[in-house]
Amino acid sequence: MIKVGLLSLGCSKNQVDSEIMLGLIGEAGYQIVDNYNNSDVLIVNTCGFIDDAKEESINSILELAQYKQEGACELLIVTGCLAQRYSRDLEEQIPEVDAILGTGNFDQIVDVIEESLEGVRKVEVENPDFDYDRYLPKSNLSPNYTAYLKIAEGCNNCCSYCVIPQLRGPLRSRSIDTIVNEAQKLAQQGVKEINIIAQDITQYGIDLYGESKLIELLKELVQVEGIKWFRLLYAYPSHLTDELIELIAAEDKICNYLDLPVQHADTEIREKMNRTGSKEDILAVIKKLRAKIPGISLRTSLIVGFPGETEAEFKNLVNFVTEAEFDRLGVFTYSQEEGTPAAKMDGQIPEEIKEERYEEVMKLQQEISYQRNQEWIGKQVTLLVEEIQAEESPLVIGRTERDAPEIDGVVYVKGSTAEVGELIEVEIVDAYEYDLMGVEV
Repeated sequence: MIKVGLLSLGCSKNQVDSEIMLGLIGEAGYQIVDNYNNSDVLIVNTCGFIDDAKEESINSILELAQYKQEGACELLIVTGCLAQRYSRDLEEQIPEVDAILGTGNFDQIVDVIEESLEGVRKVEVENPDFDYDRYLPKSNLSPNYTAYLKIAEGCNNCCSYCVIPQLRGPLRSRSIDTIVNEAQKLAQQGVKEINIIAQDITQYGIDLYGESKLIELLKELVQVEGIKWFRLLYAYPSHLTDELIELIAAEDKICNYLDLPVQHADTEIREKMNRTGSKEDILAVIKKLRAKIPGISLRTSLIVGFPGETEAEFKNLVNFVTEAEFDRLGVFTYSQEEGTPAAKMDGQIPEEIKEERYEEVMKLQQEISYQRNQEWIGKQVTLLVEEIQAEESPLVIGRTERDAPEIDGVVYVKGSTAEVGELIEVEIVDAYEYDLMGVEV
């Protein structure tokens, strides 16, 4: 039996594509393996969003190419955003690559494997208009108690720095029935936490129904038995409605957590970014969320070093971070991406200044995160157990509803006998910069 190994890079939305490819491969009768050295076919599902991601993708392709010399590998296939964006370069410059599939063609993976095994070099990169609103088998790459559920693909926001519309196409929502059916299947498989993802979940349904239908979707999803947590990721603050905030507050199954991608707070920079809403608008949303949903955890992402960002405009961003007091915050240095309006703007910022600004914001946020974590000492939380480290006494590691998988903090609990995937009650007894310490109650 032919063995297939897959390396998935980049974001959770890319991971879902990897899961679909593995589902299709498994249905076709191929054996999916984790050991690349024993794989007859290797697939790299790449990211091509910013420079660091592109570099990681290229390095990963070259590393897996070595298995054609040292291992059992007969085919090396490259898929994903880098393949969509630079298919010609990959074809010309990395001869070890046997096939290339873009973001609109990855469902052809089985046919491409079969044709490539017969000696045909395939390059299938068309418009990024993949149709998710149909039956697609999936093989979950997350631990069996958690999963990502993509409710839409593509984006209509067209931020001046972003290549996502080029790589993923315009917004394409899945139907409510299709999404609910997938959630029910995940529940039947034992999944307890579903992380709802899209480029902007607040725009869900606009293309299908003429208006956002996120609230209607969530009301259907919370009826799915077996799922304990639904987490909302990537919700643009300018698109949040009072009705959505009230629903999050009212529904126990919807986590008290929101990822609000802000990117910048200065008015001039936001206009150059083609972002809607002012700093005052964003702060008003944050204030409203915390008033309506006590204990909500708010995460954001910021970009420093955008073209033309003056010292004064950067200080406006720093002041915003101080005022907003996000629980979680990530910072990117601006990446000059070809084909975007921002790449052609005057005033490109030197890398060393970008790095200095990155360090300043992150240092500030570390202090804020530490102080906000201190507020949880003495409180009880529900913990989803993810890991058990056997030392002199067992050390349980898990996440609360305030923490998204892989990107946020964890809670350590000594002496617990809980099992992975179990939900337990914990009292927080100590807090650090990112993580918490608790005791089971």
